Amino acid sequence: MNIFWLSFKDYTRFEFFKYALLSTLMGFSFMMIVGYYSFTSIKAFLDAFFMPESEGFFAWLYSFAFVSFIIHSLNFLVVGFFVIFTSSAISLFILSFFTPKIAAKINAKYYHHEPKEKMGDVALLLELFKILLKFIPLFFLALILFFIPFVNLIAFFLAFYYLFHNALILEVLSAVLDKKKFKEQKFTPFEFKFHTLIFYLLASFPLAGLVLQLFFVIFLIHLSYQKIYFLSPNLSNASSST
Repeated sequence: MNIFWLSFKDYTRFEFFKYALLSTLMGFSFMMIVGYYSFTSIKAFLDAFFMPESEGFFAWLYSFAFVSFIIHSLNFLVVGFFVIFTSSAISLFILSFFTPKIAAKINAKYYHHEPKEKMGDVALLLELFKILLKFIPLFFLALILFFIPFVNLIAFFLAFYYLFHNALILEVLSAVLDKKKFKEQKFTPFEFKFHTLIFYLLASFPLAGLVLQLFFVIFLIHLSYQKIYFLSPNLSNASSST
């Protein structure tokens, strides 16, 4: 069966979807509360800074409706970009606590792979720390390019994709692979990068990144068993267990 449809069937089952309820709720709450207060606070600051009573070129320029509209639109885009990806990151972080259980259920249901020694928590945190260390200079480079149109969008897109891809892959592979197999994965196969790029684009849409986080994880778990361990899903046992 196609990995997509196999993952979609698991995604719609309550035995898996229940793990996404808390992460989706927390991410959605963050998006609504922080998004609203961030936008209104910045708007109030701009209105006060460029108040009509103050003299100066920028206050005069801000008095034009179309200039005010452009500035507030940029405010909305910047806040929206930050809130959408931060809420998705929070949702993914909360879901990561349940990923080992999800991987274990999928393994028992389809693949029956005998797990060996797993990665320890310290080793996992060390890998995450390495990812963050590499992300920080990419983020500051994106900040430097912030005022260059189009280039700033590409810079932020690539920086956050690096973080999204590596955090998601680390979350899944640490739950699926044993310690030895994990260390052998020096480079992520292209197929994984292609799918995480698609997932990243989907996550850039409001709510989609929250609701589909579980699907991303389930899909990559199936992909890991089939493309790294070269196992085929036992669909007869899966159908009999439903």
